[in-house]
Amino acid sequence: MSTARYIIYGAGGVGASLGAQLDQADREVVLIARGEHLRAIKEKGLEYRTPHGTTRLRLSAVGHPEELEFRSGDIIVLSMKTQDSLGALDQLEHSGVDDLVILCAQNGVTNERWALRRFERVYGLAVWIPASFTGPGVVSNYAPAAPIDLGRAPHGFDETGHDLVRDLRVSGFDAAARENVMDWKYTKLLTNIQTTIDAVCGTREGLADVCERLREEAEACYVKAGISLVPHAEHVERLRGAALAMGRIDGAARSGGSSSQSLTRGVGSIETNYINGEIVLLGRLHGVATPANRVVQCLANQLAKEGEGATPIPVDTLHRLIQERSGAL
Repeated sequence: MSTARYIIYGAGGVGASLGAQLDQADREVVLIARGEHLRAIKEKGLEYRTPHGTTRLRLSAVGHPEELEFRSGDIIVLSMKTQDSLGALDQLEHSGVDDLVILCAQNGVTNERWALRRFERVYGLAVWIPASFTGPGVVSNYAPAAPIDLGRAPHGFDETGHDLVRDLRVSGFDAAARENVMDWKYTKLLTNIQTTIDAVCGTREGLADVCERLREEAEACYVKAGISLVPHAEHVERLRGAALAMGRIDGAARSGGSSSQSLTRGVGSIETNYINGEIVLLGRLHGVATPANRVVQCLANQLAKEGEGATPIPVDTLHRLIQERSGAL
């Protein structure tokens, strides 16, 4: 595994951070990127910024899986947003990928199921990397020692998993082996559904009750669906570790999570259908009302369609819409 090649498919904040640190640990890395980001990486290298300083890395980069000749032992890391996963998996399949290891380093719990339809050796990663796509060829990671929980999907652990965890640890991440990795991802989803509010309203101030409502709906769905969670104390300890790993770059803290970044950049899509929408789906499948998650999902999609000039939703408006939808059920 020390000679494995890591193919990072989706070289945004999280993907490029993984690729940069694996490269610095002398692992072979290839990025699959697109557009101006790809051109900048090819021409000038990847500018990787952390609280410890800035490094320019000369990483191999391509624009499509068909440009690669896949080798036995390759590790493919999916790190694009979930809404882009199906297309990426189709491209990998059409490019002849078969018996290779697939890592799903993404939010939500959908990617592993999609990958398992096509590939046998799939691993889930609950990733806590607070990274940002700063501009073409530039990525900022505010926690190069961020926690990562890794295990075989849907459950279990094996020798390959131990090798993957070792490589991540050597690269500087606080990686942990988990036989119940999907429990970790469902537990992390409880945090992700609340961070969508940052994108929708630009703040969580005055929205503690909404955050609690989102979580209560999700937990009610989990109970009905028989979904297990990580013990509360373990999850809190992981959150604490993630917070302690955070630093500042150029004296500034990170501004907004991945959903907020999607709206700021005006990319036209957002991951909410696989975050809050996952809770809405579970509610519909198991007869649990999820009005707060549905409102947040709809508003996030609406703002994504409006593009770069979208205006955050006022806090009072969010409260009113949730109340109205709750009363209509």
